[in-house]
Amino acid sequence: MFDPEDLDADLSVTGHVVTSQREFPRGEVRVRDGRVLAVRGTPSDAPAAERVDAGGAYVLPGVVDPHVHCLSHAGEGIEAATRSAAAGGVTTLLEMPFDEAGPVWSVDAFRDKRAAVLREAHVDVGMYATVEPGGQGIAEIPKLAAEGAACFKLSTFQTDPRRFPRTPDGEMLDAFAEIARTGLRVCVHAENDEIVQRNLARLRASGASGPLQHGLSRPPVAETAAVAAVLEFARASGVHLHFCHVSTPHAVDLVQWHRRTGTSVTTEVCPHYLTLTEQDMVRGGARLKYNPPLRTPAETDGLWHRLRSGALDMVASDHAPWPLALKQRDHVLDNASGGPGVETLLPLVAGAALHERRMTPRELVRCLSTRAAHAFGLGDRKGDLRPGLDGDLVILDPDAEWTVDGSRLRSHAGWSPFDGMRIRGRVRCTVSRGEVIWDGDSVRSAAGRGRFLAPAPFPAPPEEDG
Repeated sequence: MFDPEDLDADLSVTGHVVTSQREFPRGEVRVRDGRVLAVRGTPSDAPAAERVDAGGAYVLPGVVDPHVHCLSHAGEGIEAATRSAAAGGVTTLLEMPFDEAGPVWSVDAFRDKRAAVLREAHVDVGMYATVEPGGQGIAEIPKLAAEGAACFKLSTFQTDPRRFPRTPDGEMLDAFAEIARTGLRVCVHAENDEIVQRNLARLRASGASGPLQHGLSRPPVAETAAVAAVLEFARASGVHLHFCHVSTPHAVDLVQWHRRTGTSVTTEVCPHYLTLTEQDMVRGGARLKYNPPLRTPAETDGLWHRLRSGALDMVASDHAPWPLALKQRDHVLDNASGGPGVETLLPLVAGAALHERRMTPRELVRCLSTRAAHAFGLGDRKGDLRPGLDGDLVILDPDAEWTVDGSRLRSHAGWSPFDGMRIRGRVRCTVSRGEVIWDGDSVRSAAGRGRFLAPAPFPAPPEEDG
């Protein structure tokens, strides 16, 4: 009987193969015409044009990073951010809509950015859109969905009235209802604007200026109050909801309650909330200024517990590559929030998960690839190693140790929030649609090889076997 696994392959990769459901300590992934042809429990002698032997290293699905800002600062750009992604094992990213040039909330802006993706990207890119406050943006939602928006991003907090505005509650509820009609997911930056703005005014009036003032301006209740309100909006509208960069375990618990009552909602956490705490700001200052802020060690432990149990769905970098000049102002509150992170996402999380937090490799695959792909309509192509899916994979040496040096990463930022951190886990090879784009030393792909990804109707996520 004809066996498709015996077909000639363009690429064969052998090693410790890990999918969302199974592990093969000496397995093989075979790729043909850019798609996975077969995943075998033992290597075959079937022909392959190119062979890569990972030895005992892990062969994982390419990482799906659902939260990247390529253009929050024009000095980065899509080319640099996706080049950095390739070096970090990220083969798919979802690009945020709040750009320095202005938000992506019109069809023209979306088309312009999509054209830039096709010119510049090294890896495959899906795109967020957003909704212009004031009411007029609601009518653009179905048009942007038709253009291929993967999801919509809204904020309960106003960073800037033009570039990153707050959506008032009534408009947010209307937007949720319209987005629900598209079947797409809405993603929310959840911090209560009134609580934060009041605290910022008080702190500035007090004259205090140390780095810990940032955390005091945004206490956990600012996040959880916003999460609770937005969950009710999602419950009322029936929209698929996603919370960006959750920093408190209690926020995850609120989400879990709503899930049990039928609300469609997913969550992400970021590496900085899993590896740094508020006390690190004493050392790192405004370099470690994030919104929401870093939390206590107890909250970090609580986030790991929820990630390990599956209550937290996925990990995202929230790559925001500000130049250091925007992170070195005298008062911590005057500095930009966020930092570069797409290239360090996989090694940081894998190192801690596998060596310190007792997560299995399959659990790692689910939170770094599979769940994000399914949440954003890409599960028919991305997020796992399975015949028919895109041939995206990464070789991770779980025992290789290295020290982060942001000046050597591929982002134009030239620094990292994790500078000087010793990591156990290194990306040895990245493959995108069957093409080796990172060989462990250099990016081998050319700008413009990445594809724009429009979402498909959400398939049912795979059952997880514990």
